[in-house]
Amino acid sequence: MSWENVSKKSNSKHYFNSFSKKIEVKIALIHRHCTAIHRHRYIRDKYRSFYFSGAATIIATHKKKKKLPILKLLKSENEMGENKSAEKLHVPECGFVWNDKEKSVAFVNPESSSDDEEKPQEEPKRKKKKQLNAVERRKQERQKEREIRQREEALASNQAPNSIDQFDRLVLSSPDSSLVWLQYMAYHLQATEIDKARAVVRRAIKAINCREENERLNVWKAWLNLESRYGNAESLNDVFQEAVRSNDPYKVYTHMLTVHADAGRKVDLEKLIDSVIRKFKQNPQTWIDCGATYLKIGMKEKSRRIMQRALQSLPASHHVNLLVQFANLENKLGDKERAQTLFENILSSYPKRVDVWSCYVDCLIKSENIKLARKVLEQACVQTLPPRKMKTLFRKFINFEEAHGTPEAVDRVRQMAADYVEKHNISD
Repeated sequence: MSWENVSKKSNSKHYFNSFSKKIEVKIALIHRHCTAIHRHRYIRDKYRSFYFSGAATIIATHKKKKKLPILKLLKSENEMGENKSAEKLHVPECGFVWNDKEKSVAFVNPESSSDDEEKPQEEPKRKKKKQLNAVERRKQERQKEREIRQREEALASNQAPNSIDQFDRLVLSSPDSSLVWLQYMAYHLQATEIDKARAVVRRAIKAINCREENERLNVWKAWLNLESRYGNAESLNDVFQEAVRSNDPYKVYTHMLTVHADAGRKVDLEKLIDSVIRKFKQNPQTWIDCGATYLKIGMKEKSRRIMQRALQSLPASHHVNLLVQFANLENKLGDKERAQTLFENILSSYPKRVDVWSCYVDCLIKSENIKLARKVLEQACVQTLPPRKMKTLFRKFINFEEAHGTPEAVDRVRQMAADYVEKHNISD
């Protein structure tokens, strides 16, 4: 029944209901045959037989006649196309290419059909790589092993490269090693080729992996040293600002303190210390580094002012460790008597700090003041402290006498420890 008859009899409710039921039945049949499992293969086979048999013309006649249902049409066309075969068919109307293989379909642009015709002509021109036989493969492997062995021997030997080509090969084999790049830079500096040394540094920063932070920092430090020795104030400041942006700022600032101290630039050093303290004053190590820098260039009074400022800026929980650090700095770079005074003041306020007693003794041993160190240990072991702390002090005293005393002195300390155990009724 055609759509024109349906439109004419649309006023008939009974006819309309029967027609809608027929449509629902046909839709159900289509869905039954096109389930999710068999949909791809079913549609592929139907379309293939459909177009192989020239069903496009039948569809055109079907649109005119409006008589055959679509499922019957597909079945009949399937029977008609069973005896026909084709390797490949291009359908411009739907944009698909159907192959006999089980692979999925691929989209095809109708306008590129001319290009597709030219591709098969170009493919035979492509030559396959020549396959090596067993002898050639073994020869190639031996050559690779020989090259690797030469590189390993060059790296293992203590002899530094003596040409640019050797350095280039070395940095290519170890691009993330800051030591290799610094040797390359030193090679140019020995020949007073400053610009080439700068070019090597820039290459190193680009070549080293960004995850290798320490390796990159070593190169930046070397660049700062180079500009401090061979550059001017402007170039040094430019490299310094760039290094701060590219690395941990605190590490760059502390290295810059060393650069100015080694160069003897006291005015620049004081300005830099003020900026470092403003930026990192909450870090106790900042004060220690600044105080140590002043002591290195002989500015002891300014170092002691730094210590006083640190005690005012930092919380009380950091004071003991800070004073111990400054006492060690005074013993190493400043006044040894002042270091002893600092330790005595700390122990008078914190006599139970066993770690401070140990640091004081180590400081005296480094100063080769053995008599005073023995006196300090005797003073520490006379105290009445918890057994665990006393055990640490007695062990320290025994090790000291074994290294710097006599066997009689060792026995005397052991007897002191036994008397303490007996007096306080300590089992073990």
